[in-house]
Amino acid sequence: MTDQKFTRHIISGIAGAVLITVGILLAIFYTAPQDVMPALPFVLGGMGIVSLVSGISGALSVRMMRKDPSFAKEISDFYDERAILIENKAKAKTDNFTAISLWIVIIFLAVMQVQISIILVFVGVMIMRMLVMLYLTKTYSKQM
Repeated sequence: MTDQKFTRHIISGIAGAVLITVGILLAIFYTAPQDVMPALPFVLGGMGIVSLVSGISGALSVRMMRKDPSFAKEISDFYDERAILIENKAKAKTDNFTAISLWIVIIFLAVMQVQISIILVFVGVMIMRMLVMLYLTKTYSKQM
């Protein structure tokens, strides 16, 4: 299993290097961009950097777990029941904070008399958040 994970991380790193190269080549040789094309090299470069760093860090962590089994046990012990409960509580508090902050931003935008379409986008995000929360609550209550 670790060989498959290691291979996946290496492939991710290689794909990131390819994306970075394509982004750089587009920035150098494509001199007359139109519409969205001026941003494309930078988007490809950003995606490539994220993929490259993710692949390298994943491959290194798999390598460390292979070399030191106590490190692998330490990581598996990190995800015990207590740690998962703490993490879930922190996620819930963060979600509450984010929701309150987003409503405050919506109110400020309304007071500043910003275009209604911008305010409606934020309100749509909040409504989508509430619908997803209702759906997940219903789904998890059936499962548990």
